[in-house]
Amino acid sequence: MVKDTTLEKLRVCSVSSQLFGKQPGSTPEINEMEFKQLLRYASVLSLSDKDIDKSLCYEIAVRLIDVNVSAKYDLTQAIGMIFSRLGNFPGRKLLEDRASNKLVRSTSMLMLERLGREVENTIFIDSEEIRLTDFQSKFYSELKKRKYLSVSAPTSAGKSFILSLGLVTALKEKLNQRIVYVVPTRALISEVSDRIRISLNDYSISGVKVRTAPFAHELNNSDRGVVYVFTQERLINYLSEIEPKASPIDLLIVDEAHEIQKGKRGILLQSAIEYLVFKYNNVKVLFCSPLINNPDIYFECINATSTGYSFVEEVSPVLQNVILVKEVQGNGKKVEFDLLVNDATVALGVRDIDFHLRNKKPTQKANLALNIVKEDESIVVFSNGPSDAEKVAKEISMRNKYILTENVSSFIDFLYKEIHPEYPLIDCLKGGAGFHYGKMPSIVRAGVENLFRSGEIKFLCCTSTLLQGVNLPTKHILIESPKSGDKPMSRSDFLNLSGRAGRLLKEFQGNIWCLRPNKWQESSYRGLRLQTIKPSVDLLMEDGGKIIQSLLDEDSLNKSDLEQAEAVFSKIYQDYHWPKNKHELEQYRTEENSKVLDTTIQKVSELKILLPEDIIQKNRSIRPDNLQKLYGFLLEAECIEDYIPLRPYEVGFIARLKNIMIVFKDVLGWNITQGYINLLSRAAQYWITEQPLRQILSNQVAYHKEKSPSKEVSQIIRDYLSILDKDIRFNAVKFFSAYSDVLNKVCMDLNKKELAENIEPYHIYMEFGSCNKDTLNIMALGCSRFTALYISKEVKFELEKKDVESYYELLTKVDIESINMPDLCKRELKSVLM
Repeated sequence: MVKDTTLEKLRVCSVSSQLFGKQPGSTPEINEMEFKQLLRYASVLSLSDKDIDKSLCYEIAVRLIDVNVSAKYDLTQAIGMIFSRLGNFPGRKLLEDRASNKLVRSTSMLMLERLGREVENTIFIDSEEIRLTDFQSKFYSELKKRKYLSVSAPTSAGKSFILSLGLVTALKEKLNQRIVYVVPTRALISEVSDRIRISLNDYSISGVKVRTAPFAHELNNSDRGVVYVFTQERLINYLSEIEPKASPIDLLIVDEAHEIQKGKRGILLQSAIEYLVFKYNNVKVLFCSPLINNPDIYFECINATSTGYSFVEEVSPVLQNVILVKEVQGNGKKVEFDLLVNDATVALGVRDIDFHLRNKKPTQKANLALNIVKEDESIVVFSNGPSDAEKVAKEISMRNKYILTENVSSFIDFLYKEIHPEYPLIDCLKGGAGFHYGKMPSIVRAGVENLFRSGEIKFLCCTSTLLQGVNLPTKHILIESPKSGDKPMSRSDFLNLSGRAGRLLKEFQGNIWCLRPNKWQESSYRGLRLQTIKPSVDLLMEDGGKIIQSLLDEDSLNKSDLEQAEAVFSKIYQDYHWPKNKHELEQYRTEENSKVLDTTIQKVSELKILLPEDIIQKNRSIRPDNLQKLYGFLLEAECIEDYIPLRPYEVGFIARLKNIMIVFKDVLGWNITQGYINLLSRAAQYWITEQPLRQILSNQVAYHKEKSPSKEVSQIIRDYLSILDKDIRFNAVKFFSAYSDVLNKVCMDLNKKELAENIEPYHIYMEFGSCNKDTLNIMALGCSRFTALYISKEVKFELEKKDVESYYELLTKVDIESINMPDLCKRELKSVLM
């Protein structure tokens, strides 16, 4: 043991060296005796099996490296041995890389111990030798042998790396594999699919298709397989569209599985998982989550509580310092720092700073970020919304001394020509800062991510999209009064976010700077590291389903409650009528809610819904009774031809589109006004008839500037991108998908088969932004709309069979450099064809 005062002194010495500002006086130093005591203590702890001891051991080791900047002590051998005992071989490699010489030769016994640990954590893929952490080694081993596996680990634990290795191994071992990888948002689709393609290329695995559109793909006998990267919505569409005799899914990976607790999309995620497992009962299933203490909760959704295996890893291979930053009352140029350790604070002192902490918030955050970051470091500034992210990035860029790189200049040129000359990201990038949020075009978002990962920009202002799995590790995170959506950030979300501070294989520790923590609505920076989660369905059914009763009784509900009520009602309706087991609804019964649950079940059972199961199952995000109302409305229409969607270039298209959207409003419950329908229908027309985004945005800016000259271009662009992302690419897609299914049923019932067979798939047009088959097939390969529009205009597709794979084969034979399109689009196409 060492004295608590010695441990605290080590923490103060270590973290003080990373603070900014002028320190009055000097920081105490660790003397030789204390150094040796701490090193011995860490060595003893490294032999413990307890996670708490391992974490403390790693912390001491890292902090000793930190305070030994003058290399007064030769720590390489001792710390290297400690890292080996902890199974942290990436950390040991980083230590070796930083040392002036490689590991000093140990005694024979220590050498044998170190080699033994290395062997335990080493795997081979082909001839490549890969050393893993203890967690990664266990994860990889269990992934190979378990049918149902759930893993919970810190964000920085290296889960993504093992997922990639697991995919590679599975595809090498067996031909014709069909794998589904579920991500929580569209923002993650391109990142995950790119990561998979890179892994396949790294290990020379050919014949594997990586697809992101919900269309089934035929596999030849020689094909390794196909990996689908879907959101929960796309997964449900895929499962609903494929033929019953289609090849089964072999492996389901649910990344960021804890999203199952988050409102309506959490309910949809659970429904999608249950639907797939019910359809393919031999599928292997893997759930991945950040730190939760009940990773086995997911097994209840798939009736695998007795056969599923789960484990929790608490030890992070990267140390994270939570630093509390508070202004000194009465003096805006003094800052007080504290280090948070197990919910207790360690005082780090007060420092003078050369800027005011009382300016506008974006200016404050910009100055803090610029003072925090040192050479070769990066920082993510967390923002509570897109507007805030843009403002902070602008303030940073105005103050940052930055020399443009060739890649940044090229990206700026792309934004200028393809988005808008006044797009605010352009000026931000000129100053070495970027912003990142979900409603940006995917190719733009990916471009920002790549520049940040490569270190060509060091400042990135992000929203809660970062919480949903976007892999952007950084040295520092700056955060103040954080929110996830409209609500204060939860403890689990804070842990997920803070876990991105510190980059495995690049640094031993990362810092989370919490600004004015005493003024946060929720003290999410404090609390247990392991959180308990509960699926949204379970939370809403705890009282027996009162929210479903309120919905069916047409009680007044706010927007959030209404969305959740509709989602849980749809699920409970399906579970009642098509249960996977006889205890489907009884699982929610308690002594306290029994009467309420009986009433809920009675109300659900009394509904007269005659639509077939497949329509209800496919359109899980829409109330079943509203689907029935739509069927009745269309069946009773005087002329069903008046409700058939027209081709987007046909005369009368806009008028027909408006009329159908009015049906969504009046029958399906879409809460929009007639004025908004006019706006949406015109926006949808531009989108699906392949108008380039630059033209759409240019027209919007000109229109709004004429009406309101003072309105900022950044707000006009942001608002329009939000309409595209939320109402056209999400809500309209949802409603048109249901409308097409119900309309098809009505046409068949009216013996109008020809009409039924020629219903335009508006839901596909709306989501992907095209009604051209060439463009849609190119996007189905994984290309963005930007790239697909260029290719469809530049390349002639004279194909006998116009399926996705025929486009792939043709594009592999095209000279990409000869295509007249931006370099960014060329790089994207090369990545897709990799």
